[in-house]
Amino acid sequence: MSPTPPPASFQRQGWPLPARWWLVGTAVVALASPASALAVEWTLTPRVTVSAEVTDNVRLAPRGQEDADLIGTVSPGFTLQGEGARSDTRIDYRLNSRSYLDDSRQDRTSHALRARSNWELVDDTFFVNAGASRTEQVASLLDPVGIGSSTPRGNLQETTAYSVSPMLRTRYGSFATQEVRYTYGETLYHQSNRQDSDFHRGEYVLNSGAAFNRPFWQLAGFYEEERFEDGLVGEFGQISGTLGYRFGRSLRLFGVVGEDSNNYLTTREDDDGSFWQVGAGWAPTSVTNIEARYGERYFGKNRALSVNHRSRRATYRLSYDEGVSSTRQRGGRQFDALADQLGLTVEGLFALSALFGLDVDDIDELLARFGLTDEAFVEGFYLTRSWRASWTYDTGRSVFGINLVQTERESETQTNVGLFEDNRTQRGANAFWQWRYGPRTTSLVSTGVTRTDFADSDREDDLWYLRASVSRQVTPDTTASLAVRHQRRESNSAASEYSENAIIGTLTKEF
Repeated sequence: MSPTPPPASFQRQGWPLPARWWLVGTAVVALASPASALAVEWTLTPRVTVSAEVTDNVRLAPRGQEDADLIGTVSPGFTLQGEGARSDTRIDYRLNSRSYLDDSRQDRTSHALRARSNWELVDDTFFVNAGASRTEQVASLLDPVGIGSSTPRGNLQETTAYSVSPMLRTRYGSFATQEVRYTYGETLYHQSNRQDSDFHRGEYVLNSGAAFNRPFWQLAGFYEEERFEDGLVGEFGQISGTLGYRFGRSLRLFGVVGEDSNNYLTTREDDDGSFWQVGAGWAPTSVTNIEARYGERYFGKNRALSVNHRSRRATYRLSYDEGVSSTRQRGGRQFDALADQLGLTVEGLFALSALFGLDVDDIDELLARFGLTDEAFVEGFYLTRSWRASWTYDTGRSVFGINLVQTERESETQTNVGLFEDNRTQRGANAFWQWRYGPRTTSLVSTGVTRTDFADSDREDDLWYLRASVSRQVTPDTTASLAVRHQRRESNSAASEYSENAIIGTLTKEF
């Protein structure tokens, strides 16, 4: 099925009408809600971080072309939290200003934002979720890519994404629960030739209630349209029915049948059709959960696996998923995925970061360690298959971990134009040790390697890194850290190889 082109006059001019009316309706309901339900207690925590970094290869240049430099960074920011009986809001913002002593052409100022707000405007009935982010992403994996903030300015781009999602819930006694959700969002680029996009998504779910006890069922459907500024449009729709049975408290079996109705640019003969899936879930104990699925969809076999197990000190996780999506659909959820890998909430993740004095590079390193670094959002659709495995062991004062990741991506159009239309496979492995050897002092050592195979250009890159840091809480609101870093890229393209060493000192003050 070929995609339907948009009208020649199509241009994005603010929010489309459906999104605007949803937001107007949300505002009306909010104003009509009791003041006590919407009362919020706000907490503002300003902070500023300053750092100095000495590097022997500031541009991650090839061997023989390295230049050393001293980099100063000033990062003012804040955390704003709002908690109410029916609301939960958190905004984390940071301005990063980097200045280079010798090569001022690399000077840059960027923004980092993560914001989310959840409101229950009508008790157990009407909810609104909103989110926004601004991130700095690598523009091309073929150009120099560094860990933390070491990627050169010419290979970075900033992206803003936001979404708003009202949801209406209806309970039909113990028979069933119905949820209807609408989501609108945009992805915007800054100083980039990449195409902005917006999307609409409508979802309907009807789940069986407590009256059914062991048997369970679900009726579900969704429709999503994503439009890129250059006219590319992707439409994805699905209806499905699920029927299952619980055998005691530990085992459940289920089957899913449905219909995909899609319309997007692809070289496939079929981009929609009927599908089926069977699955099983097994939870032999409260700390072990296994779920596996197998089926057929228009792109072939459709498999998924999730294994989670916790002991008193260790955590084991294994997962696999596959499907067709855009980079926007896969991106923007890295903090949620990282928190899940660590067995935390997102708020717990940021609280832990503050407790251990983790800086920006530490957080970026954690994302890379679990294979969760944001890729650039670009126009197009991809079949992606991802494996992830992790093990962590917590002794109380020390935490050890090993992580493995493999991701294969195939372009649905296979135009072979530019980096992000290339088919590629990434495999990564890393290990870390976090040691809290005092009430206010923590060290973190990590090392890893990522291999990227670009199938269309026969290029292979191996990116190695080693980073060690020690941080100390000098006062209740001041943290200092010192880190050393080594990274290098080995490639079958000699001009793309580089090596870099750096020492970074950081001081963070909260007010």
